[in-house]
Formats: sequence, structure tokens, C-alpha cells
Amino acid sequence: MDKKLLIVDGLNLIRRLYAALESEKDPTRRIERTQSIAVEALAKLTHQFSPSYAVVVFDSNGKTWRHQVYPEYKLGRVPMDDALLDSLPSFAKVFRFNHLPCLRIDGWEADDLIATLAVKAASINVKSYIISTDKGFTQLLGDDRILQYDYFAKLGYDKIWVPGKYGVEPEQLIDYWALVGDTTNRIPGVKGIGPKTALGIIGSFPTIEEIYANLPFFSERIQSMLAGGYEQCLLSRSLVALKTDVEIGVRLSQLRYIESKVE
Repeated sequence: MDKKLLIVDGLNLIRRLYAALESEKDPTRRIERTQSIAVEALAKLTHQFSPSYAVVVFDSNGKTWRHQVYPEYKLGRVPMDDALLDSLPSFAKVFRFNHLPCLRIDGWEADDLIATLAVKAASINVKSYIISTDKGFTQLLGDDRILQYDYFAKLGYDKIWVPGKYGVEPEQLIDYWALVGDTTNRIPGVKGIGPKTALGIIGSFPTIEEIYANLPFFSERIQSMLAGGYEQCLLSRSLVALKTDVEIGVRLSQLRYIESKVE
């Protein structure tokens, strides 16, 4: 049987379940219900994917390297409810009680940890299933051994899905996002360049470096938009690109999943 690693974006799952319980006005009861539904969701996922290994990954508290290089990163995003933020350690405790390992490393976003786990697992021929609605993970789907699944929409994403959604291959997404920006995380693109224009540019030259090395190739309108934006594009690309070499310090064997334990 092929070995599989189930990687759950913990906060992505929890925040959406919590938001769906907005009608529950008792803060304590809302947290308890969210925890119960989250455990049920994890049980469904482990039953669905029958993983050899599983892990729930959390963001660290505070700022990360992206905030250090770009202070406006995620600026203006709606903050998490204090009650939910304060309860996150108890979520991890509940998950561990149900024999699902949890991972959090100070100074790192869950996205980078998840990307590192998936890429390292792929390198030893273990297929990863990333459970998240975050579009950023689609940049990893060029590898057949990395897949993404949206638990809420019940949809799976792979390397074939990406061109149909964005018009580029997975490995081109970080250059594409460098041009159009990522409004979710407050990462700027090039002013005036939207998806359609970006596809035309990347269709001619696939990377930011090649685009700017061949500016005379483009129309005067495109040249004027791109002018002076090289350094910003490089910065934006570095921000949207997920790290795949984080020193996690966890062996895959430590994430082994025992099916009968989750209740």
C-alpha cells in the first residue's frame, strides 16, 4: 500500500468551523462546539484518506520572517476573536488526546511548515494530502505526490486543476502572483496588471527575471506598467513563495497514524 501523509492546516479548519457557529452567543459553548466539530472533521478526514501519517499544523504566535521583510504583510486582516485565540492551546490538547500529532514552531507560519513537510515526504515517495482552503498551497501541486483538499467544498486539487483555474502551471504561480499581487495577505503586485495581462506577460517569458530582461519585447503600455517594478516583484515573489526547507526537527515516524485511536 502506498504511504500517505495527511497534513491539516489547523487554524484554517478551526476558524471556518468557528465562524459557522456565529449564532452561538455563549463564548465558552461556542469554543466547545467548535472543538467537538473539529474532532469530528478530523475523524472524517482520516477515514476518507486512510493515511499512514497525520499531523495538524498551527501558526506560531506573533510575527514571522515575512513581517520582518515586509511590515505591511497581512495588515488590515480581521483579527481573530480573543476567545478563539486564547483557546488554541486547548484545541491542540484535544487533538493530541485523539492521537493526532500537532506541530507549531515559533517564528513560522503553518504554511511554510506544511510546505516543508509535503515536499520532504514527496522526496521519499510519500504522498501528501494538504487539507486547507488556502490558495497558496497550489504552488506545490506540480509534484504528483502533493495534493490539496478543501474539506468544506469537498473538492480536491492537483496539477491538472491549476492551469484551468489560473491559466499557468503550478511552478509559475509565484511569478504570476508577483505580478497580480495577493490581496488576501496584502502583498502588492504591479499597478494596473490584472490576471489577463499577467497571463499574456508570463506566456511570453515565464519568470520575473526573464520578463524584465526582455522589456523591449512588450508594448509601450506594458512597459510603462512594468517600469520600476522589478525590486517590488522580487519582494512579492519571495513573500508568496512557501519555504520548503524549514528545520522542523520531526521524523516522519513520529507522525504515524493509528486508525483506531481517533474517536
